[in-house]
Amino acid sequence: MKKLVSFYLTMLLVVSLGVFTSCGEKDEPVLSPIIGVWNYSALDVDIFINGQPMVQFFEALGATSEEAQQAADEIRNDFFSNEDFAGTVLEFKVDDTYEIRIDGRLDESGTWELLNGNSLLRLTSGEDITDFDVRRLTNNQLTIFLEEEESEDFFGIGLPVLVKLQLELSFVK
Repeated sequence: MKKLVSFYLTMLLVVSLGVFTSCGEKDEPVLSPIIGVWNYSALDVDIFINGQPMVQFFEALGATSEEAQQAADEIRNDFFSNEDFAGTVLEFKVDDTYEIRIDGRLDESGTWELLNGNSLLRLTSGEDITDFDVRRLTNNQLTIFLEEEESEDFFGIGLPVLVKLQLELSFVK
């Protein structure tokens, strides 16, 4: 009988230890480094026309190197400049939603996803889906890259041209 009681007490002790050690505090979920508020810090823009950098395209049309560079800079600055993105803040929330604010005003909101091992950031706002390549993601730096192409008669010359835009945006927490 003594052996039986000893056996039950040992079993009770083993079960108790298992219950108490498994009921400890649960590990906190690991949050993605993208969670938080990101402030715009830098911009890099490249534009290609029919597969050529803009300057080379304008030179092929007969512009001097100086004229071609001036035209390319003017186009680049007319469409994308640091001033256009100054005051831009991205906020990625734990519930997989995001907000883009410009000078404090809500510009866009929707849901976000990090895909392909955090190398692709997908923003969905209503019917619009935009995919960015994630070039850098740390606890305090985010660099995203967008590339788009469109073919149209942009210059009014009666011929469509293929324009490729490469936009790299950097943000800091």
